[in-house]
Amino acid sequence: MTSLDDLAPTLDRLVDDGHLAGWVAGTSDGTGSTIRHGGRRALDGDTIDGDAMSADTQFALSSTTKPIGGVLALRLVEQGTLALDDPIGRWIHELAEPRVLTSPGAPLDDTVPAERPITVHHLLTMTPGFGWVAEPGPLADALSDLEIEPGPWGPAMSPDDFAARLGSLPLAEQPGTAWRYHTSSDLLGVLLARATGRSVADLLAEHVLGPLGMTDTSFVGDPDRMATAYGPADEGGITPFPVPPGTYTEQPPFESLAAGLVSTVPDQLAFLGTLAGTGPALLHPSTLTQLRTDHLTEAQRSSAAGFLDPGCGWGYQVEVRTDGLVGWAGGLGTIGYADPRTGRAAVLATQVSFEGRGTTESFDRFWSLFA
Repeated sequence: MTSLDDLAPTLDRLVDDGHLAGWVAGTSDGTGSTIRHGGRRALDGDTIDGDAMSADTQFALSSTTKPIGGVLALRLVEQGTLALDDPIGRWIHELAEPRVLTSPGAPLDDTVPAERPITVHHLLTMTPGFGWVAEPGPLADALSDLEIEPGPWGPAMSPDDFAARLGSLPLAEQPGTAWRYHTSSDLLGVLLARATGRSVADLLAEHVLGPLGMTDTSFVGDPDRMATAYGPADEGGITPFPVPPGTYTEQPPFESLAAGLVSTVPDQLAFLGTLAGTGPALLHPSTLTQLRTDHLTEAQRSSAAGFLDPGCGWGYQVEVRTDGLVGWAGGLGTIGYADPRTGRAAVLATQVSFEGRGTTESFDRFWSLFA
């Protein structure tokens, strides 16, 4: 099995070649954890030492937030606050009686009634009929115009406004028929807050972050510890990613369970330990099994092509890979998975978006930590 000492030279080379600014990686197996790091938090820092990557560097999790939302939702299911087969219209009245397009690219008024209600299960499995729309047409345009299309950070509006805008549009497909990425996770946060009368941040603190000791994970990071986000530059190398001012460093209007959290590699190892079954147990074993089980049908899985690797599936807000690994990655350069068979967990944070060579090459090497 590849160790972090084996992986580090590749990551350091990518830093030296200008494809990464820096990196932090960690592994754990239930008996302890190992952290390695290299490079810098920002390329324009004053000194290498002052801006060196470290174990307490905070990264924008982007979509690596999603599995945390899945665990939070299932904690509330176990407590009886909601059930997997509950229609979300009980709390999200804006989507209590949705209309469905006759095809994803059809005019917005070319609709039929939904054949079944959208349920909590649909949100957790990303099969409610809404989400990422790759098909050109009025629905894709409307999502963009309303500023509720999937993106690397949370919606720039209140949760009520988000639900109203989403509910004003028809679904792309009938609930339960296809897998569409991202938007379910944001609406899941709205649902959990309405069902409990509490903020998403408070719920996370009580049910996930507090019990696991994840003191460096929140919707607001420390500017003095945050890694600068980068993307590939046209002329080669990397350039700062255009993150809106205040994102991840000021209280957001929308506490996103799709892409809103910042965290550290040690905190992510603590979270993945509970998915692996070696850390503190947040869920009953049967519930944890449900989270780590692929719930997609063949038709749903085929609609996830381009997001999920061939043969892989989706549990409750986590990817379920063919080798049993569960976890997910974030578009700004974070990835974390757990292996329930061995208890091993691994995390890598690069701070460079998916399109960059540094993240592509380092993510390819990441899987060797489980080999």
